[in-house]
Amino acid sequence: MAKGQNIVQGGGGRKPPVVAPRPSASPAPAAPAKKRVGPVQFLREVRAEARKVTWTSWKETWITSIMVGIMVVATAIFFFGVDWILGLGISAILKLANAE
Repeated sequence: MAKGQNIVQGGGGRKPPVVAPRPSASPAPAAPAKKRVGPVQFLREVRAEARKVTWTSWKETWITSIMVGIMVVATAIFFFGVDWILGLGISAILKLANAE
């Protein structure tokens, strides 16, 4: 093996680990500078993007809100039931521990 190589040879038919190449001395190429725009051009671009926005209808918003409410109630009932069952189980275990 040549001097300076960082390769560890393992036994048992295993492949040696892969050695990552050393980083090059030259820095990565710089990203191109972004063109600066003035405040007027910026506001024009903001208005143009704002015109592209589409909002959901009132009906769709209402239905989605109702569905979220139903899911919140269903989740609350589920966790209440799980908590109640676990509470019963722990109470039974504590009663058995105090009986001795």
